[in-house]
Amino acid sequence: MIPQNAGLKEPVVLKPYLMKHMYKDPKFIIILRNPTDRLYSDYIFLNRGDSPQSFHKDVLRAVQIEEGCMRNNSVRRCLYSLDVSRQLPTSIFIGYYSVFTKEWLNVFSREYFLVLRTEDYNNGMEGSLREVYDFLKLNYTDDFLRKIARIPHMHVTEKKKKAGPMLEETRILLNNLYRPYLNELADILQHRKFLWLT
Repeated sequence: MIPQNAGLKEPVVLKPYLMKHMYKDPKFIIILRNPTDRLYSDYIFLNRGDSPQSFHKDVLRAVQIEEGCMRNNSVRRCLYSLDVSRQLPTSIFIGYYSVFTKEWLNVFSREYFLVLRTEDYNNGMEGSLREVYDFLKLNYTDDFLRKIARIPHMHVTEKKKKAGPMLEETRILLNNLYRPYLNELADILQHRKFLWLT
């Protein structure tokens, strides 16, 4: 929706370009979650559906729409298309992390980014906070980090509890869909943890 992109098949000016003109020495902290789990959580949280079965049906439809677009267009065009995103019954496009990461790294060098995983944060908040404070070059004490880490941070809604886990066939479908993009992301970020293999 940036004016310089009007009438173009693919955007040429994206948020990273605009931010480059605004900030001289930015620090970006990105926290990513396994895209399959993120999509299901988003689906239930945003009231797009309320069961693993409705999620499966909507994932099949979203995959069909994305694949239909990608048969005749670039992945990039399909992921940035408002027309395509408005048709999708799920936010499936968000999980193509490598495509979006490359956009940012085309504008800013890797040193400006700290990329964390939600799973690591949930399993070791104190270590994740240490990474953030170090990245931002902020002073802290171990006692301070422990105090913050003791604050309850897990949030599971009643809707998600009621819905239950996603169907295994949906998980397999999404894992296979996202696999090439996670492989690319792990290469870009030079760490296998972004493969979400376990």
